Amino acid sequence: MRVWLHEMAGNETGWMAWCLDLHGFATWASSEAEVLGRVPARLAEYQSWLAEHVLACPEMGGDVQVVERVRGNEILFSWDYAPCGADEIDLTLRLLSASRSDLVKTIEVLPEAALDWDPPYQAFAEWATWRTIRAILAHIANCETHYYLSAVGHESQLPPASPDGDWATFLVAHREEAVAFLRQLAASPDRARVCFGDDGGWSVRKVLRRLVWHERLHWKSIRRIGRDFECCTRPGGTGASPTS
Repeated sequence: MRVWLHEMAGNETGWMAWCLDLHGFATWASSEAEVLGRVPARLAEYQSWLAEHVLACPEMGGDVQVVERVRGNEILFSWDYAPCGADEIDLTLRLLSASRSDLVKTIEVLPEAALDWDPPYQAFAEWATWRTIRAILAHIANCETHYYLSAVGHESQLPPASPDGDWATFLVAHREEAVAFLRQLAASPDRARVCFGDDGGWSVRKVLRRLVWHERLHWKSIRRIGRDFECCTRPGGTGASPTS
């Protein structure tokens, strides 16, 4: 299986391993050796998720082979520079539909108090203001319309989502706007849109893979917070690990 490695810099550290042959899959670890060791198991989990949603998954066998290494903040891989195909956008939409279904199902069964619980984790980055589930949901919505897609030409007509708003309403509104833009993009002759700014390099291909990865990343965080909330609030609960 082929992987592309990103050594992170700036306000984030560690290594990201992306399998660009499998849209939206990535995993993180603190070192190159550790992240390469994690790839097979994390890839199997991703393939199981695809199967659950009846989504096609190409065969990924053999040893892990590093195609490219990059270092920096918001760096592009060589793969990211090429125009994406309309089929890649269609695949992104199907993956986002699956990830959104999982996200909503997870939230709907949580008690209301869990959405505002501030977990006692020590590993939160100082710049990450999304600690509660409500804040994470607003962050997911805003990243789609006001960060990722804005990097490739989208001008949102929506105000940024606030954790004080109704999560069910703003998740739908921001996703509808994102889907509409992606469908327009699929019909556009300009599907590379490589650009560089203060926050690094962006392109359509990079945005597509990040959209899928980002929602699944925070869905996993929300599930963990929900489990830890239950442990902390039930009678005799021991609480969440501060290092989790």
